[in-house]
Amino acid sequence: MSAAPGPLAWRPLVAHSYRLGLRWLARAARGRARRGRAGVYRLLVPLEPWRYYELGRVAREPFAGDCLDVASPKLLASHLAARGRGRWTAIDLFAEEIERWRELDPALDLRVADARALPFADGSFDAVVCVSVIEHVPGEGDAQAMAEIWRVLRPGGVLHLTTNVAARSHDVMVDRPVYGEASAVVGGRVFFERRYSARDLARRLLRLPWEELALEYVRERRPVHDRFFAARPWSFALGPLLPLACARNFAPVSGPETLPPGTHGVVYLALRRPGDGPG
Repeated sequence: MSAAPGPLAWRPLVAHSYRLGLRWLARAARGRARRGRAGVYRLLVPLEPWRYYELGRVAREPFAGDCLDVASPKLLASHLAARGRGRWTAIDLFAEEIERWRELDPALDLRVADARALPFADGSFDAVVCVSVIEHVPGEGDAQAMAEIWRVLRPGGVLHLTTNVAARSHDVMVDRPVYGEASAVVGGRVFFERRYSARDLARRLLRLPWEELALEYVRERRPVHDRFFAARPWSFALGPLLPLACARNFAPVSGPETLPPGTHGVVYLALRRPGDGPG
């Protein structure tokens, strides 16, 4: 099953990124801000290219009650919490990322935690979001993280998940660690991310009896994401112009098998844990 992406809620995310950056500038002017790069980045690159789809797609969904962000880009939880759309807790494996966002948004409940061993009781949350994360967890960690998300969701709770897909499932390896000590070395190279075929998406991530509420596959019309990051840091100066290139750059596809070799797309899944509850 696939569906057209429909209107994406990227505009309020961009506006919230600018608000965070401007607040940081005001604190910096009073000598109360320390982490300059994070605040400047919020102004230069309010949304990265693929996030126009991923965060914009999730942001248009309804949220209420107790909500958990599992290591997604924190802009989403910060925006939703500021709008009163749920009571948000956001986790990340990296303490530096948590400290960066504590300075950007002191009101957000931020904690250092591993998605493979969430420090929350069973059934703690009405909703969970996990955007562009699960593909970066090496080995069987992706399946472990999915089991942990299931555990902390209340019956009837919904997981909103995005991850990378390709015609053929494969791991992307790089030469240098991207995630510091958390990086996994395999055969002398460093694991960066997994790209799932439709078969492996079901085999690895959907082992538990989730109720599928939505499944959407999309691709970039033009490879803006790769070109933008290949030209960094100079391309960061063009970040405010990204809406011109990204807002309409996503096209629905019927499945990963239709993607050309050497390219990848993204899947959005809304998965409900069966049972009576808020979903």
